[in-house]
Amino acid sequence: MTNNKTAWERAAEVEGATDSERALVRLARKAFLSLWSYPNVYSDEGRSGDKGDGKELVDLLVVFGSDVLLFSDKHCAFQPDVDIKVAWPRWYKRAIEKSARQLAGAESFLRRFPDRVFIDKSCQTELPVALPDPTQARYFLIAVTRGGHEAAMRHFGGGSSGSLMLNSMLEGDAHYERPFEVGFPLKGRRFVHVVDEVTVDVLLEELDTVPDLVDYLVCKERYFGANGVFMHVAGEEDMLARYMCTMENGRHVLPKVPPGAEAVILQEGDWRFYRSSPQREAKREADQGSYMWDALIEYQASFVRAGTAIGLPETPPETIDHERILRALAAERRLTRRELAGHFRFALSRSEPGKKFARMTLSGDDMSRAYVFLTVPKPQEMDYQGYREMRTAALLAYCHGIKVRFPSADEAIGIASEPFSEKVASQDFLYVDLSYDMSPEEAAVLRGAMEEFDVLQGPAKDVLYYGSHEFPMPFNFRAPNAYTYNSGAPMNRAERRRMAREARKEAKRANRQKF
Repeated sequence: MTNNKTAWERAAEVEGATDSERALVRLARKAFLSLWSYPNVYSDEGRSGDKGDGKELVDLLVVFGSDVLLFSDKHCAFQPDVDIKVAWPRWYKRAIEKSARQLAGAESFLRRFPDRVFIDKSCQTELPVALPDPTQARYFLIAVTRGGHEAAMRHFGGGSSGSLMLNSMLEGDAHYERPFEVGFPLKGRRFVHVVDEVTVDVLLEELDTVPDLVDYLVCKERYFGANGVFMHVAGEEDMLARYMCTMENGRHVLPKVPPGAEAVILQEGDWRFYRSSPQREAKREADQGSYMWDALIEYQASFVRAGTAIGLPETPPETIDHERILRALAAERRLTRRELAGHFRFALSRSEPGKKFARMTLSGDDMSRAYVFLTVPKPQEMDYQGYREMRTAALLAYCHGIKVRFPSADEAIGIASEPFSEKVASQDFLYVDLSYDMSPEEAAVLRGAMEEFDVLQGPAKDVLYYGSHEFPMPFNFRAPNAYTYNSGAPMNRAERRRMAREARKEAKRANRQKF
């Protein structure tokens, strides 16, 4: 019954108020997972004496540790039969400018009043996850604007994708004169990521974890806001393609701006090249196994939402932060999830009566985070409760003892289960802080437990280090080069507009470069 449901369960039932919002929510929950995605959140502003409705803050709120993503989703019809000089400013004000101001206002409120956020308009159910300390938080503003895509395709012509162009020179009211180009809608150049009905899908399907998306947003804000450099990009999808195909120290980055360059122009075509490349296809195929990790998190999240997740024996329930445990799993990027899911599947495949199996590894994203994947067949003579207690105790010994194998580990995450060969299966999740120094008494207890359960008593076996490649096939990106204009080129406002105009014509109207 609804009245018996927890705040988390009620939040999971919210799907959005409009068709476009519901589409965004489905996409976001697939990418960010349900425990951290909250559509249609409200503040208690406007309520008096516990009466009346609250004020909607954003269409979608994602809270993931210190990272907070705010989404506004607006569908506004573009007037195709009106002169573009009139139709564009009208649409921009309703679809983009209004969204940007709403997002900025929501950010301000959340920073000042983190305890006045609710998942229902009557403000009876508080947001079930805590907002981060404002001094530590990173807020990202994302405006999803729908309704102008077809008009943009007609405006640019030449088979253009119709995505909004990015122009770092535009700020505030300057947008009114530049149809389908976006820079900084808010004064003071507070960054708002403006995407349309096409590029929002591209973005959240390509970067379908919180850490993957946040890394991109941080990189884009830093790149696009480079002091003194004029940026003109054909569309969000083309910037994303450049990001995906440029690596530095094993991480995605955007191409470096050449020394002395005063302008960078990225033409249309990069996304088309990347999307159809065999390298991306191989990556997507390799990623399929990683979604086991997402399913594992969602499965356990259902117990967390219902308040039925249990802890270790003799551990007070109020001291267990189940959300924190699952957030550690969800903090892994797609590439690392691919590797970790493979290790877990291997552990599940091992089944020898009377023998447990443990595989240990480090996270590819955070080498101070260790994982233990433990499978233990259930002895026939043991009842299930006794088996679970024995398995959990062994997992705890592994999570503490893994420091022996990985001295640099500051935290350990353990997952225990029956192997695939068993008819019934359950999972135990543990999170252990290894950053503190054990007392001699604690160390003695740990050694006793490790001996009792035969944990890490012999030479190192099944201890693996992370070592995978995101693109299983070597990538040789040969899409159109960026056009950079060096410091010797005239760069007054008129000249910059002329260059942007020429680049736009080249990118949006000319025939596509063949590969």
